[in-house]
Amino acid sequence: MSFGKTVMGKSFEYEGTLATGITVFFKPPQRKKITPEIVQVVRNEITKRSPVLMGANRSPLVADSVGETLALKHNETPQVTSYVLPLVSD
Repeated sequence: MSFGKTVMGKSFEYEGTLATGITVFFKPPQRKKITPEIVQVVRNEITKRSPVLMGANRSPLVADSVGETLALKHNETPQVTSYVLPLVSD
């Protein structure tokens, strides 16, 4: 297991890598699998539109943000940005 911190400084536990996908662990048995494809979408959005808003809110979605793209185009919760962005920036 590895540990990270969200952009807001909250610690989280995860396993895996950005290249193979990560699983973020919450209070058992809750967990969130984040595929390498979603990690790549986040990276691509940052590269294409930098600077870009993170937009981790589920409702309302933050307009023109990475979270909005994930929700509308990839059927993924915007909250994954909270876990992926700190690992991408390391």
